[in-house]
Amino acid sequence: MKYDLRGARAALGLLATIAAVALIPVAQAETWPDRPIRLVAPFAPGGVTDITARAVANRMSQELGQPVIVENKSGAQGLIGSTIVKDSASDGYTIVLMSSSVACVNPYLRKNMPFDVQEDFEAIGIIGSVPVMMVVSPQLPMSDMRQFVDHVRQNPGRISYSSPGVGGSAHLYGSLINAAQKIDMQHVPYRGGAPAMQAVLARDVEMTFADTSFADSQVKTGKLKALGVSGNERWPTLPEVPTFGEQGYPSNLIGWVGLMAPAKTPRLIIDRLNAALRSFAEDPAQRDNLLRIGVLAIGGTPESMSAAIRDGCPPWGEAVKNAGIQPE
Repeated sequence: MKYDLRGARAALGLLATIAAVALIPVAQAETWPDRPIRLVAPFAPGGVTDITARAVANRMSQELGQPVIVENKSGAQGLIGSTIVKDSASDGYTIVLMSSSVACVNPYLRKNMPFDVQEDFEAIGIIGSVPVMMVVSPQLPMSDMRQFVDHVRQNPGRISYSSPGVGGSAHLYGSLINAAQKIDMQHVPYRGGAPAMQAVLARDVEMTFADTSFADSQVKTGKLKALGVSGNERWPTLPEVPTFGEQGYPSNLIGWVGLMAPAKTPRLIIDRLNAALRSFAEDPAQRDNLLRIGVLAIGGTPESMSAAIRDGCPPWGEAVKNAGIQPE
């Protein structure tokens, strides 16, 4: 039997070429990073997400040996900056600070999303959770959520709560409690967290769900009274305030911030980014810094972030539905 040696050699050469090309991404991942990394913060400078991004970037620069440069690309409730990253190369040099509002709320507020967060991104890890605190005027005669709910029930249509705007976490927490308890708190949106809190201080409204960074000092100085906090654990600087869940109220809306990369970013690169993130989140000094801006450090695995998106986003959709918000 005769063999076509020239054909066999050609086939072997082709296989060798294919194997060499396939190894290029692996080789690149092993030498990564060899140039600066861009961290897109999809909101305006000065807010919680921006401050968190800059703190994370500083530590990750030290861990990775290359500058991690924060770029603010705000607009469309975080979608503009996030889309820029989605459309970037899957090489680990462009990543995004993703939030639950972008990943979990926007899909229920918009008819046409520019991306699917589970399909178009790779999870790096959650930086931390961002709980809210239910606060009222200290002049109101109540000390827990049950008493407040009873107060609302006894005054149908007359009790209102403020929020920083329609579709935000404060608005949605209120709508979820309304639905779960069959009460009718009236929602009054303001332009930002500060005026929403000022409305409670001035007693224009009875209650708000405030970021813990805003609420902490107001509660400690006695200007406001805290009735509960969202999330799975009590806020460390106000440990006497029970969680919503401890009091038997809806607690499955979990706000968070984390890091993501474009889909198909090599796992070797994701693991290096995750290790740098966990180094930041596990540093006691950095954890304290995050607490001051209302973020409870987590720093978990890529898999835990993927699970948080998969399991944690649907309850936000239910809250949007309860609030009667129609997608635009």
